[in-house]
Amino acid sequence: MHGLLADVNVQGHLPYLRGLMEGQGLLEIRTEMGISLVNFPDLGLDRATDDRTLWHFCQENGWVLFTDNRSREDENSLTATIQDSWHEGHLPVLTLANKGKFENSATYATRVAQDVAEVLVLVFVDEIRNQPRIFVPL
Repeated sequence: MHGLLADVNVQGHLPYLRGLMEGQGLLEIRTEMGISLVNFPDLGLDRATDDRTLWHFCQENGWVLFTDNRSREDENSLTATIQDSWHEGHLPVLTLANKGKFENSATYATRVAQDVAEVLVLVFVDEIRNQPRIFVPL
């Protein structure tokens, strides 16, 4: 199994994202490719998992991490992990550029859903493995 793993800070947004994708007919190809949209409980992950451990889990198990635009700067932060561990061929992190806008603008949320669907397909056919972090919408 592989796909999109919603970080704890956006896991409540996953049903909305899934619904937007479904409403636009974007789930069919995802389903055909075996791409799942999951959150921490689906995979038995602890909410307190640090970013470094989570990033490595995603890389080892085929999950594109979906998170919001945040920045912590300790040695186990997502930023630090990407800087010292990422190399071409790794899965990117999808970052929701503006969580508030996603929550309050249907147009913005629709663009996010379209871009997430597109990026997931491209990632899993190995066409986008050259960027450590991709902000959506594109």
